[in-house]
Amino acid sequence: MTTVDEPARTGPVEPVAPSVPRALVVGAGIAGLAAATSLHRAGWRVTVCERAPARRTGGYFVRLAPSGVEAATRLGVDEGLRSRLPVDGVVTGVDGRGRTTSRVEAAIGDDGGSLALVRGDLEAALWEGLPDEVEVRFGTAPESVGADGTVVLDGAAHRWDLVVGADGVRSTVRGLVFGPEEEFRHDFDHVVISAVLPRLPGELVEGDYVVLVEPGRTAHLMAMAGHDPVVFFTYRADLAQAAGTAPAERPEQALRAVYGDFDGLMPEILDLVAEAGTTHADTVGQIHLERWSRDRVVLLGDAAWCPTLYSGHGSALALTGGEALGRHLRVADDARSPDVPGALARWEAEQRPGTDAARSAARRARHFFLPGNRLVAAIRGAALRVASWSPVARLLR
Repeated sequence: MTTVDEPARTGPVEPVAPSVPRALVVGAGIAGLAAATSLHRAGWRVTVCERAPARRTGGYFVRLAPSGVEAATRLGVDEGLRSRLPVDGVVTGVDGRGRTTSRVEAAIGDDGGSLALVRGDLEAALWEGLPDEVEVRFGTAPESVGADGTVVLDGAAHRWDLVVGADGVRSTVRGLVFGPEEEFRHDFDHVVISAVLPRLPGELVEGDYVVLVEPGRTAHLMAMAGHDPVVFFTYRADLAQAAGTAPAERPEQALRAVYGDFDGLMPEILDLVAEAGTTHADTVGQIHLERWSRDRVVLLGDAAWCPTLYSGHGSALALTGGEALGRHLRVADDARSPDVPGALARWEAEQRPGTDAARSAARRARHFFLPGNRLVAAIRGAALRVASWSPVARLLR
């Protein structure tokens, strides 16, 4: 994992006037930084704690939906965001033998309002836009969390008016307050591994987007403008090639086992991954909770709903959810803390429909994204070949 240290933003919690409500945001990713900025603007004194020793960068490709772009605009961080894939580019489908199976104009998927980015672009923009008054403590994670807002950090107990668990799908806050992960996680039995490569393989040039597909195995390689190329792999955990591998502990070894029989670009890609190292490796799964809050503790982003990368809306939901939190928890002019449980209930009622729709879309899209057998792969390939015909492409646009 590539990291960027930001020591100037770390330090001990400073005392504040008792009339100003205090919020602890756990997690310095997209959801956490969006919530921290929004809550600060709403009149809260905000501290962010992050388990990692430094700010993470890199990550895999994301398409930020228009709702996410609008949230970034309201947060004032949109100026630093731009698409890294040209709309006049081509998405090339390739099979395991290196043969081209489809060529589709990238403009077909362009809705005029989305942005093609890497996750690190969003986190960097949010970090740059974080108000100076927001304190960030790296290398710190809660040791215990009470629903009343009592949190033990670095061996000392602190009382917060609001605790935001924005610490990802493996959320510590969720485990401490709501229960063990297995009670809420719905696994797809898929593995995702991503890497930022030091250079492009083969004769690829900036703007190329290549999708390598075999039943149960895919790899997406994006040669993006102004950024090192990004590749992410997804494969079924029950593949015979995956037996005995440990992707979280030894991702490069797992990739060799699963994709080692590919021809074409893949051997060079695997060499580049080994050279650069991976940025993310995990299994794919959704989180389903009946409620996202308990008293003064609320979950946000992947910690609460995790639609998975197949939804295409994870980053947008993290941004909109974090940005909306401050709007519902605005501090009154007399600096009194708002009705936190009531505000969180209203916030959740507003956010639920979008997250439910995204999770449903992901459950359908996973079969197209990662075809499980040759029949589904053939249907997928045929659909893309039809879409690549010029008359159909014009109609779809």
